[in-house]
Amino acid sequence: MKKMKWIYALLAILLLTSCGTLMQPYQMDSKMKDIELGMTKKEVISILGKDFESAGARMTSEGSIETISYKTASMSENTEGYYLLSFKDGKLIEWFKEKYPAHNH
Repeated sequence: MKKMKWIYALLAILLLTSCGTLMQPYQMDSKMKDIELGMTKKEVISILGKDFESAGARMTSEGSIETISYKTASMSENTEGYYLLSFKDGKLIEWFKEKYPAHNH
């Protein structure tokens, strides 16, 4: 009987942590309110999390520019998309949101 309680507890923990991961795109809009131009990449990641993708990099005469993206989604607007954040020499210089209608499967 004790073994079953542990199994149920473990299942509950796994479900709760996976729901948090699945819900992250839906929480991105509120997290973006804390982002400010001039922040370091490390500061941005500490707010938005490590679940980003590298979207590109280039060298300019003014320095290197790196762009990362975070997935976002809105149930109320039925949209999906990405926040794209660009860093010049490690500092946030611009960000924008691309969104499109959600694909309902």
